[in-house]
Amino acid sequence: MVLTPAKSQRLTSSENKDLFIAPGFIDIQVNGFAGIDFNHPNFCGENLVTVCKRILRTGITRFCPTLVTGSSGRLSRSIQETLKAYKKHSLVRSMVLGIHLEGPYINSDDGPRGAHPKAHISDPDWEEFYRLYKLSNGLLRLVTVAPELTGGLEFIKKASQTGLIVGLGHCAPDPEIIDAAADAGAILSIHLGNGAHHMLPRHTNYIQKQIAHNGLMASIICDGNHLPDYFVKNLVRAKGKSKIILITDATAATEAPPGRYTLGELVIEASEDGILRLPGTPYLAGSTLTMDKAVINCARFARVTLGSAINMATMNPAKLFDGISGRLEAGQRADLVLFRVKRDGIHIVQVYLAGRLLYSA
Repeated sequence: MVLTPAKSQRLTSSENKDLFIAPGFIDIQVNGFAGIDFNHPNFCGENLVTVCKRILRTGITRFCPTLVTGSSGRLSRSIQETLKAYKKHSLVRSMVLGIHLEGPYINSDDGPRGAHPKAHISDPDWEEFYRLYKLSNGLLRLVTVAPELTGGLEFIKKASQTGLIVGLGHCAPDPEIIDAAADAGAILSIHLGNGAHHMLPRHTNYIQKQIAHNGLMASIICDGNHLPDYFVKNLVRAKGKSKIILITDATAATEAPPGRYTLGELVIEASEDGILRLPGTPYLAGSTLTMDKAVINCARFARVTLGSAINMATMNPAKLFDGISGRLEAGQRADLVLFRVKRDGIHIVQVYLAGRLLYSA
């Protein structure tokens, strides 16, 4: 590791007091940030540079721009614009792990569908997907699928064999289908506990089965709105700290003033308390969460150490990808977050990307 901070921004000995260091945070589900929606029909890839600069302030050094259910044309445009920025800007190449396609191959029922537009939901279509994959030049790395759909298991098998990370999400499968999906190559449950029916059988249900499945890691949104604290505590205990991945499900409303924003074809509204909903409804539609807050929330909700919570935003998501470890160790890229811990949470002081100081508070 070689660190190259600007001389004017080196910390003095007094400033070093109570300072902690962690690997850069990794977020595999970011729909947008700071007023920018990756799913907007007119999304411009140049705005990815702005997102990279802004999201660094929250400790994130790698992330997956996430595309939600939409028309084939809109998905194609967002992929093309993301790829264009990836090829042009070294900052984007350093920070973007790959594109996460969350839909359209999800369950259309109320509840599992979440805030995805029903009109564009479909059964898995390998030819359609592979066209998007080729369009991305391999940048599409993660896909969310409902395995119970017609052709779902075969799709998972093909995607896994192609080298993609396959997650189960926005789904309502029977327990045996979850087993079959894992056997076919699925390795992750996407925002487990959300994108589900409001009422489920007490014991035999798809949330309990995914928690119990040893072959599936689980991503969760720790904002206090998507999941109650006791659910997070139970999930971490049952699943195990090494299999939990913190995500933000951030949107254009994250690190932006309260008001109305877009999530693809949908209008979403951020209230003064930071909760994001479909306007005029109680239904959640993404979040305004940042990863620094997710980490401290998880530590408090699950009653785990801050170090364990940080692992869920670093080492654990890194397990999904080849070539990165999410650890502070020799030979790894020097993505570092320096922070202080106060009563109101984590305060990011500096962020290094590949050994270069790119943010200083």
